[in-house]
Amino acid sequence: MENVILKKTGNMKHIIAILSLIIFSETIAQDIALKATAPSTVSTGSQFKIVYSVNAKPSSFKNPSFEPFEILMGPSTSSNTSISFINGQMTQDVSYSYTFYLTTSKEGKFTIPPAEVVVNGKTYKSNSVQIEVIKGNATPPVTSNQTPSNAAGNASANVSNEDVFIRIIVNKNHVYESEQLIASVYIYTRLNIVGFEELKFPTMTGFWSKDLETPNQIQLKQEYINGQLYNVGLLKSLILSPTRSGNITIDPVQATVVVQQRVQSRRRSIFDDFFGTYQTVSKKLVSSPVTIQVKPLLPNQPEPFSGGVGNFSLETKVDTDNLKMNEAFNYTIHLKGAGNINLLEIPKPKFPPDFEVYEPKTTENINIKESKTQGTKSVSYIIIPRHHGQFTIPGLTFNYFDLNTKSYKTIQTEPINIQVSKDSIPGTIAVISQFSKKDISILGSDIRHIKTNVEPLKKTDFFVYQSLIYKASYPVALLVLLTLLYIRKEQIKQRSNIIVMRNKKANKVANKRLKQAKKFLTEQNSEKFYEEINRALWGYISDKLMIPTSELNKEVVIEKLKNKNVNDEFIVELFNTIEMCEFARYALSSINISIDNIYNQATNHINHLENCI
Repeated sequence: MENVILKKTGNMKHIIAILSLIIFSETIAQDIALKATAPSTVSTGSQFKIVYSVNAKPSSFKNPSFEPFEILMGPSTSSNTSISFINGQMTQDVSYSYTFYLTTSKEGKFTIPPAEVVVNGKTYKSNSVQIEVIKGNATPPVTSNQTPSNAAGNASANVSNEDVFIRIIVNKNHVYESEQLIASVYIYTRLNIVGFEELKFPTMTGFWSKDLETPNQIQLKQEYINGQLYNVGLLKSLILSPTRSGNITIDPVQATVVVQQRVQSRRRSIFDDFFGTYQTVSKKLVSSPVTIQVKPLLPNQPEPFSGGVGNFSLETKVDTDNLKMNEAFNYTIHLKGAGNINLLEIPKPKFPPDFEVYEPKTTENINIKESKTQGTKSVSYIIIPRHHGQFTIPGLTFNYFDLNTKSYKTIQTEPINIQVSKDSIPGTIAVISQFSKKDISILGSDIRHIKTNVEPLKKTDFFVYQSLIYKASYPVALLVLLTLLYIRKEQIKQRSNIIVMRNKKANKVANKRLKQAKKFLTEQNSEKFYEEINRALWGYISDKLMIPTSELNKEVVIEKLKNKNVNDEFIVELFNTIEMCEFARYALSSINISIDNIYNQATNHINHLENCI
């Protein structure tokens, strides 16, 4: 037992040594960088921090001279290490940081030089940091003759509209109808915001709107506005698209914020200068409304016009243009561009009637970049030709309003020719969804040659029905008619016998096909397996319900099964299995059921039909 424990302990030591070696090598292999981050603008007397981060473990750190800034605290160090395994590869992220808290009483623009670290005997420098120091905001003190209760009561009045306010900022005020713009709601404050008691955004009447960003935690950054330093935070960002022309007003944003003010108590102590006395105050904020001037689109819009405004491109393609009947191919439409693409519908193609078209799959990849909505919308169709021949999928037309040229533009795609050949596999059952529509042409000519050979003339009082030959033709015609009726009767009888024989052997034939499918299942030949299951089901239905192959389709089968008192639930399950097999033959990745369950379902369906019919 002790030997086993020692052996396991030895193996564990080897594993730890190997992991340590890998981690060490990963640390050496990565690019080492030292980065300094600090605010770009601060006020005199305020405290701020500067952080130096390096993505490796340093052996030493040397901070720069922070003149004219004073170090209040620091450096405080911290480290973070994470190891992850992705596709069998181990990656390690290491981070070491050094934080300093600084302040200054001097105004101006100052540059903090780079810091230095030593990693594996090599010295690395950080970036320099430029900081602008402006005059700090003065907070009006409470007069000494004011009682604390009065100070609390009038504190709300001391919070002016310049101390804290809300603005709605749009990236453009003049747009066309359906053109998109970005509206962002920001809060500006020179005080410490404790929280929100109320926050009400407008309904954006007259616009189609979609939220872009609503942060759960407001991230404040400093901005210098009208000679004052403000902390600015994003409350909400939306993308808007006007639904009509004219002047549309964005209603104000309403909010009630709780801010913290520093006040002086009536009795001063030595701790007031160091700690100070604070109170919380509620302040109701209302932003100014914003008016957007919306110009109408130009008249004489082309047809069809889906309302596209921006710049777009349209593309159609197929994965193959030469295939056999009953084989599937993909037809895809890509709409790409910048503008109100998320509001547009892709044009619907017109397919030949000989194509069986499944429900399309729509995918979107839309994002906001440089204050513009751009991306791609794609629609993909799975199509199965049920007849052979040369077919054409017509091109598509897409019209939109181009913002660059301020005019309408038309995109047209080229038609796509599809060559469908006959299926060379014997015994393949083609499920005909509808009859082929073909033009009927009458061959002839409206100009005929003059007849040169004149037949012998006959007497005008002679009639054919008075001749002996005409009278003798009656019994001959009657005999021919009886003969044709007899031949037809024998054909019907023979055909009936064949249908009856197919009906009796339907289960046997289906079991043979299921046995063959089982063989393909063992060989892991999924394509042949689904093809044989499809033949077994359709072949059994054709033989058992006595439906000729040329008339075999879903509607006829459902009607026949209902006449046989087969319940609707089973019919739905039967055709779900059939459609699943057809999908699996051409799009195996879209099937979320195991291949064994498909086989069991097909066997159960055939057995159930055998008992019901």
